[in-house]
Order: sequence, then structure tokens, then C-alpha cells
Amino acid sequence: MPLFREATPLRPEPERTPLISLDDMPAATEPAVFLGPESFAEIPGYVFLNWETNVGVLTVAYDTAEQGHARPEWVRDFKPDTRCLLEAAQTGFHAPDGPDVYDLSIRGDDRGRLWRYYSRAIGQPAPYWPRDLGHRELIEAWRPGNATVVAVPRQRPDLTPLLELAALYPADSAVHRVLTYYYRKSARSAAGGSRIALECFGDEMAFPELTDKLTIAARAVDIPEPEKLDEQAIRAVFAEIMERKDTLAERVVECIRRWGAQRYFPFATVERYRAEECVMLGEWLHQLDEVPVYLPDPKFGYALSIGRHRGVSRRLVDRATGAPVMELVDHHGEVDEYVTLLPRRLPATTPLVELIVDCGGQSLWVRTEDGTLYPAPGGEYGVAWGYLGSMIAPLVERLLDDINTAPIDEPEKPADTELTRWTKKTVPSGTVFTRRQLEKARRRS
Repeated sequence: MPLFREATPLRPEPERTPLISLDDMPAATEPAVFLGPESFAEIPGYVFLNWETNVGVLTVAYDTAEQGHARPEWVRDFKPDTRCLLEAAQTGFHAPDGPDVYDLSIRGDDRGRLWRYYSRAIGQPAPYWPRDLGHRELIEAWRPGNATVVAVPRQRPDLTPLLELAALYPADSAVHRVLTYYYRKSARSAAGGSRIALECFGDEMAFPELTDKLTIAARAVDIPEPEKLDEQAIRAVFAEIMERKDTLAERVVECIRRWGAQRYFPFATVERYRAEECVMLGEWLHQLDEVPVYLPDPKFGYALSIGRHRGVSRRLVDRATGAPVMELVDHHGEVDEYVTLLPRRLPATTPLVELIVDCGGQSLWVRTEDGTLYPAPGGEYGVAWGYLGSMIAPLVERLLDDINTAPIDEPEKPADTELTRWTKKTVPSGTVFTRRQLEKARRRS
């Protein structure tokens, strides 16, 4: 069992043995004695492996990817006699030497050193946990000579809620298939570091000396590539999940958003309207309906991570689009901004009659023939009005042709028209362009 200390740093600070660099560590003539792992409550997110070398203790910090803002150098408060202090890189694997280690005796950015010098200092292959496999319990349990442990990689974010919701549906249902598809896809992505390391490790022809420098302490379970799903099937399932009214569905939507599949939701892009900057805010607020904050609603799952760190005064829904809106307050309790989601397509039934530039060009509004005000649709590619690289003109042209058009998901080169030149010039917030003006400008090159 690892030694886990609850003590606080000594006061006054103990006299520390000066660190020597990894470059100055002599090559071991025989395998160094492994002194075991240590963890410290005051240094969350790290496990320290200790080796007895000819010049003193070599301590190596391994990142467990747990929450916290600790730094491995803090271990000097608890182990002042450490002679050499390293940190194993969490990412990257460079054949034929493996990952890097960081020499913490060096100040500045030039700390990276080859793995071979770590193994040379201990006289044996040094243990390595590939990215997303550095689980605390695995590192604490490791001893020289241990066989490679097979483990499930840590997903970022954790998509376990998708499996919990999938279990509530029949195995042959579309919801079950889609949710398990994303879990497997995420797990396979998390296993990428393990696959790269194993490929290099197994290629003895190209990297014959790698086994002398490194031992892979853990590898990911085999996760086959899931079969690709039809986009329409994914959209249909996500729409069904959005209709649920439970906390698990909220968490699932949040996970999917953080993972990066938000383009399949009817609302995809986060938009912020600051109270003191948004000219059209007053009119828009009149078409919002308040909904209870305490009742779960998956539409708000997309913005949960935003609301957790800010004071949410009210939850509202836009009657025109069905989009969720969160009213946020500052530390004085004053309304600071409104966070919403832009629809990917406007549910309008009449054509555009006005385009309104707001929030310094960062936000656009569309007014249709029936008088309804809509936020302009938002996609994967962010666009704005009033800067030289503006690519918003193609969206304006689409809206003129089809009010229900798809958003901008990929950069598109604007046409050489007067409309394009307009979009590159700043205008005051609240500036209104009529349909007639826009149509005339798009025809004029």
C-alpha cells in the first residue's frame, strides 16, 4: 500500500538538499532499489515514485489527471532530501525514445529530456502509463517486474451517463445504438495513446532498444472502431432525448456537447448577450417565457457547465425558436448577461425583411415578414460582422434565399460583392439593413 500523508508542509520550511539535473545523474551500474509510491493530500493529481540511486533519491511525479491545481514541485515541502525530481509527460510518445520526462531542477521551458536518461538513472526500464491510463490506483499498485495491466482509459469528458441512459432502452432501439456508439467512439479515442505506444513497442525491427528503456505499465482494453451511423438517425435520437424531462437526460446532453457532437442538436452554438451591450435585448426578452429552475430540462444541459460557475437567476425559453436561455447575475445580484443557444435553422414561415447587427457585430438578428425577431442561426464556424476576415456574407445570402437555411459549419469564401464589403466594415449596434438593401448589395460587384 502507498504511503499517504495528511500532514501540512513543515513550518519553518526544512532545509532542502540541492537538486541535481537529470543530465548529471550517473548511469546506474545495477537496478536501483524501488522505494515505493507516495501521495500527498496537499498535492492532488499526482503519485510520486521513488528510487534509491547512488547519489540519493530520485522522485518521479506521475499525473493522475484528477482535478486540482497542484504542481509536482510542491513535493519538496515533504521530501526535502530528494536529489533529483522529474515529471513523466502525460502526452506524446516519440519513437524510438518513448515519452519525455521533465527535469524540475531546471527553471524555464527547456525542461524536456529523453526517457532514456530516466531509465539510465535507475538501471532498468522505467514504467510508463499511456495517456488516459494513469489511474491513481494503478500507479500506486505498480512494482518492478509487474505484468502490464489492461484497463479502461479515462474519457474526457466521462460519457458514462450515456450508458446509463442507453440501458433504459431496448438493445435494438435507435437510442441505445446511438448512445453506445458515442461511448465506444469516445473510449476508442481515449485509447489512442495506448495504441501508439504498443505499436512502437511491438516494432522490434524499427525500435529494438525501446524495451530496454521503458516498460508499459498499463494498456487499454481492445475497443473496435464502431460502425458509422447515419446523421439523420443521430439527429432523430438527440431530438428524442431533448424531449425527456429528467436529470439524466440533462447530463447526457451536457456530455455530448462537451464531447463535440453538438452539431446534431437543433441548437448548437452558445451565444451571450451582455445586458449593457445588446441593443435588441429588450425586444427579445418580451418573447421569452420563464420556466422553473428546479425542473430538469435537457435543453439546458448544453449550458449546464456555464451556469454552475455563475449565478443563474432565471431559466427562460424563446417562444420563437424553443431555445433555452439562462439569465445570469453578477456578485451584486444584478443581471449581467443572458446565455442562450442559437438554432441551427430558423423555424420561420415567412421570409427575411430585416437584418440587424448587434453587440459590436458579434451578434445578428433576423426579422421576418410576420414581424418575428430571431437570432441568426449558428453553426460550427463562428462568423461576425465588422472585421476584415469576415465570412458572414454567405450566411446572409443563404437567409435571403431560404429563411430555413443551414448555418455555416465550414469556412466559405464570400463572393466579390458590395454585400461582402459591407460585412467587413464596423457599424453601430442596432444598425438595420432592409431586404431591399441586402439584395441590391449582393448583386453589385
